[in-house]
Amino acid sequence: MPDPAKKLLNIINDIKNRINPQPPIVVWQMGKVGSSTVYESLKQQRISNSIFQAHFLNPETLDWVKTDYSRKGLPIPRHIKTGEMLFNRYNKTGGSGWKIITLVRKLPDIKISAFFQVIDWLSHNHPGLLTEKGDINTDLALKLLQDRFYQFDESKDYMCTWFDKEIKQIMKIDVFSYPFDHEKGYTIIREDNIDLLILKTELLSATFDEAVVNFLNLDFPVELKSTNISEKKHYSEAIKQVRQELIIPDDILNKINKSRYMMHFYPSTS
Repeated sequence: MPDPAKKLLNIINDIKNRINPQPPIVVWQMGKVGSSTVYESLKQQRISNSIFQAHFLNPETLDWVKTDYSRKGLPIPRHIKTGEMLFNRYNKTGGSGWKIITLVRKLPDIKISAFFQVIDWLSHNHPGLLTEKGDINTDLALKLLQDRFYQFDESKDYMCTWFDKEIKQIMKIDVFSYPFDHEKGYTIIREDNIDLLILKTELLSATFDEAVVNFLNLDFPVELKSTNISEKKHYSEAIKQVRQELIIPDDILNKINKSRYMMHFYPSTS
């Protein structure tokens, strides 16, 4: 049963998101980088700005996802509607005063987590990936995931191109033109009338409070509340098994580590 207090807080925040005229705080990032943890943690704070979570604001990507999910007979993810609303709002306001929080994570970890997050979607193209009972065929999952690593192409990779297709194309902010502060573990970019905070998923527990307090100019600490953890998902055992058995050849791993994304945010692995 859901916590009544949390349910009430969610209702209040949903109402606030609809009527609050202040510039929003937008947790805008690629999938499986810890965004739900950041979003839920912010929603439970005494923050007057409306708070949203989205993966895409780019209309081309939003239309592609909607078309693909509809073709497969799957419900349109809620974050797609949020992305459409935010894009329309940005077009009307120019993003003046927007506070954007985005996250990065090591590419191999994102790829593995993202694969299992969209396993239902993938099963439409790969018969046998899910059994009639809905269990995951781990042998096939391992093969498909290995194929994804073998076919890595930085110029087409979703994670490697996300910042260019989303933040740069929509907000005109090129995050790769700003050095990442590896000593602090996070970076704040202020360009024109938009502020952008970049966090590392791996360092959230150590940097979240300091980074968010500085970014939002708060006078109270912000507690991090972990949510959407893969170990608690229905595929927890399958992902654990695949992680143990997955072998990424050194030449593929080197290729990934030398990508612009990894060189910028995780140079020590390159």
